[in-house]
Amino acid sequence: MPRFTFTRNYKLFVLSNIFSFILGSMLTVSLLNLDSCSKCNNWHNLNKSDSVLTRVNQNSYAHSLLIIIIISEPSNFKRRQVIRETWLELSNKKFEYKHFFVVGVLGVNKEIKNLVLHEQSTYGDMLVLSSLVDVYSMLTRKVLETFLWLHQNVSFRYVLKCDDDSFVRVDDIIVDLKKNSNDRLYWGFFNGRARVQRSGKWKETNWILCDYYLPYALGGGYVLSSSLVQYVAENAKNLSLYISEDVSMGAWLGSVEGVQRVHDPRFDTEATSRGCSNSYLVTHKHSSADMQQMAATLQSTGRLCTVEYRTRNSYIYNWSLPPSRCCSRTGTSVP
Repeated sequence: MPRFTFTRNYKLFVLSNIFSFILGSMLTVSLLNLDSCSKCNNWHNLNKSDSVLTRVNQNSYAHSLLIIIIISEPSNFKRRQVIRETWLELSNKKFEYKHFFVVGVLGVNKEIKNLVLHEQSTYGDMLVLSSLVDVYSMLTRKVLETFLWLHQNVSFRYVLKCDDDSFVRVDDIIVDLKKNSNDRLYWGFFNGRARVQRSGKWKETNWILCDYYLPYALGGGYVLSSSLVQYVAENAKNLSLYISEDVSMGAWLGSVEGVQRVHDPRFDTEATSRGCSNSYLVTHKHSSADMQQMAATLQSTGRLCTVEYRTRNSYIYNWSLPPSRCCSRTGTSVP
C-alpha cells in the first residue's frame, strides 16, 4: 500500500527548525541588488552598475538533461513537501534532472524567512530570491530572474517551468525530450485567441501589440530548450515585463527565428483542469490531497487516474489559421 507521510514529515521539519536553525549557515541566492522595493516593478530601473547576479552560492552543477523550476510562495511549506513526497519521489532517479522551488523573500516576516532558509539547508532544492517581493504582480520578474540564474550557474538542455499546484510525470517528459532534435523547443498547451485582460488580477496596462495576446504556452507547465532560456537571459534588460509570465514568454519568443512551438493536449495547464486522463504529462490546479491521491494511484496501478473523466474538451492548435481562430474545442476527442 503506497504511503505518503507528508503530515509527520512536515511536523518534524517545523520542530527541527526550532532546535537547529542557524541563520549563518543558510544558503541564499541573491539576485539583482536593489536599493529599495520602489525598483521592483520595472526591470529597466536597474542601474548599469547593478549586478545582474550576485553569486553567493558558488556550488557548480553538473550537466542535466532537464531542470524543473517550481514556482512557489514563501509560506507554501506544506505544498512543497507534498511535491517532494509525491511526483518527485516517484520519478526515476537515474534520469538526469534537477528541481528547484523558487521563492522571493523580500518583505516577508522574519519567521517565514527563517523557515524558508532552514528548508533550503535541509533539502538543498530552494532558489531564494532575496530582493524580490513574492506577489503575483512580480511573477514575470521572478521567472526572468530564475532564468538569469540558471543561465549563469547550471548546465542543462531543457527547462520545465511549472507551479506548485501542478502534478508532473517527470519520467514521461524526459522520454519525449530524449527523442527531440530541435534545439529551440517551446512545448506546452498553447493559446492564440486570448484577449488582453483589462481588469482584475491579470489586468495589463502596457500591452499595445494587439487586442489579443501573442500565442503562448500556458504557465501551469511548459518546456523550453536551453538556447531559448539563454536568449531570454541575455536580453533581459530589453524585455517588456507583462503581468502574466506565460504571456510575457510568448511575446519574448514571438519573433525568434526557428522556434519549434509544440502544442500538446497532454499538458493540462489551463486555468482549471480539464479533468483526469492517464495521458497527461502535466496537470494543473490541484490540491495537496489531489497530488497524494494521484501519486498513490500511479504507484499502485501505473495509471494517473482511478477513473478518467473530462470536464470540458481540449483542442488541437491549428497553426495554419490566424491565432484568433486557432483553437476550436468542438468535435475534438483529445483529452
